[in-house]
Amino acid sequence: MYQLMRQIIFNKYLWLIFIPLLIGWIVLANRLETRTYNAMYKQLNLVKQIWGGNLAQPMPSVRYKRFGSDVSTLSKGEIHAADISVTLKVDYRKKGLVYYTGYNAEFTGKYTIKNPENENIYLSFIFPYPTQQGEGVLQNVKLLVNGAEDSEDTEYQPNLTLWTGLLAPSDSLEMTVKYDGRGLNQFQYGFEPGKQINNFSMKVDVQGAKALDYAESTMPPTESPQETPQGKILLWQLDKALTQLNIGVILPDKLNIEKQLFFMTYRAPAFFLLFLISLIAIIRLFGEQLNFIQIAVTSIAYFLFYPLFAYLLIYLGVIFSFLISFAIIGLLIFNYIRILHGLKMALTVVTAYIFYLGITSLAALLPTYTGLILTIEGVLLMGVIMQVLSQHKDLKFDSFFGMVANKNEENHHETTA
Repeated sequence: MYQLMRQIIFNKYLWLIFIPLLIGWIVLANRLETRTYNAMYKQLNLVKQIWGGNLAQPMPSVRYKRFGSDVSTLSKGEIHAADISVTLKVDYRKKGLVYYTGYNAEFTGKYTIKNPENENIYLSFIFPYPTQQGEGVLQNVKLLVNGAEDSEDTEYQPNLTLWTGLLAPSDSLEMTVKYDGRGLNQFQYGFEPGKQINNFSMKVDVQGAKALDYAESTMPPTESPQETPQGKILLWQLDKALTQLNIGVILPDKLNIEKQLFFMTYRAPAFFLLFLISLIAIIRLFGEQLNFIQIAVTSIAYFLFYPLFAYLLIYLGVIFSFLISFAIIGLLIFNYIRILHGLKMALTVVTAYIFYLGITSLAALLPTYTGLILTIEGVLLMGVIMQVLSQHKDLKFDSFFGMVANKNEENHHETTA
């Protein structure tokens, strides 16, 4: 075993193949990382300006003053009940090679307000908008007072809606706010810090996604989510509650091929090394001499899959880019080995190519199943190794990985000896 490791480590031909390709992978991975960063972060600001950013709806507030008092003596009012319904329709937006998790939101909030005094008061209901300055747009914004619009006392300002009116003793109001908006990634509803939450109910109907998540400092649903054919319904019920947490949901990302392509290329050298070892083993098991030029040409063809796939993605979809790249490189390797060593060895080498490049690439493109795919691949690899070794009981590893540049060089060494 020591002799075997020594031959592998000090074999200059293996290093002459592996090191240049390793440098090539590093350069390509760096290029893809830069492209991914620009798409995922710099380009994100442009997408927010066009589509809109995260919708974070603050809780509305109530202020009032008694007759005869000035504006500086405004008191904080209470929202006695809130019934909120939100529909989030997932609409993935593509810019370049990157998908962004967009959604269309339909918001309806009903708020019950009571006069806390035994006299008439001037009351203001302040509903802030969930959008950031310069990001996105709200449509069909409407405020209803007891079911009807009150255009004389309602102001639709750039960042909020304000209603101011007279409220008699013991009277109550039902303020209904509706709007349609667009957002990215997540939706949040925030409570006012230190305020008691009374008779609060919120339903979020997510359509187009089921693998939902919750951000830090947000409260998960108080009831079990309900599955629907389109997605999930989330419910929150709170009464006489104090919390520093907000309510929110994170929508799942669609597969971003830029990001997965970077991971695929970043991990490629490890799988290529396994392919290289398998290629050497196949050649020796077929009774052929190892030839540096032949192995180098096969290795370079293997490497070219990655830049070919990366640049085809700019013009074609993921499936077509992968199939075209994988098929072209596979045919090149198959035909080259077939001409040199025959059909049987060519099929064996292509099987290794499918195993190390094809399956591992699919594992990178399917991040949800990466661990499972690689584990199954490892088990299958172990099974193949055990089967091969069981059929070559007299195999001697001390000379198994010997390599010569060509047949003449081998003959020259034999003559010298």
